[in-house]
Amino acid sequence: MTEKDVFQFYNDYVKILYSEIEARNNTLPVELLFEIHSAFDHLKRIYIDKDDLETCSQKAYSHLKRGLLDAFKLKLKYFNDDCNKLLCKKADLRIIDSGTYLIDLLRDKKVIFDKAKSARLNESQKDIDKAFEYWCETSGLINTFEDKYFDSEKIKWAEKQSFFHFGANFLLGIITGIIGSIIVSFIF
Repeated sequence: MTEKDVFQFYNDYVKILYSEIEARNNTLPVELLFEIHSAFDHLKRIYIDKDDLETCSQKAYSHLKRGLLDAFKLKLKYFNDDCNKLLCKKADLRIIDSGTYLIDLLRDKKVIFDKAKSARLNESQKDIDKAFEYWCETSGLINTFEDKYFDSEKIKWAEKQSFFHFGANFLLGIITGIIGSIIVSFIF
């Protein structure tokens, strides 16, 4: 492993996911910053402390990978929060796309959680490379899910339709109650 490999990994994976995490709240969680700091501290040892290039590069890479695994978990947490907000909206999601939207959403959400579960299990079994593979797949699935299901136009339409549907049912209930009361008062 060379420092170029470390910087390539940083550029190809870490920077991309960290940018996603940062864009959500305009901050980076401190745990992620600690891992980046530790990684670059190992790289500086190559030049300042004259430590072995291979050893320092490997340690820097390990810190970046640990930080990335934490970032994947944060991305999954944010995804779960967003899904819960969507499912708790006052919109009847069953009316979107002729009823397939909610069914597909729940199915695809389960696929993401199953993949994340596999990633966590591999992490707990110390198979970091396999866990990393599963986390990358999970991250990609989350991106696809968000593009497919977090369409604000469809959600706004469903909220509007749900409001009119609720309003119409409410009004129909009041009218039915009034007519029923009138009928009962004529009978008695």
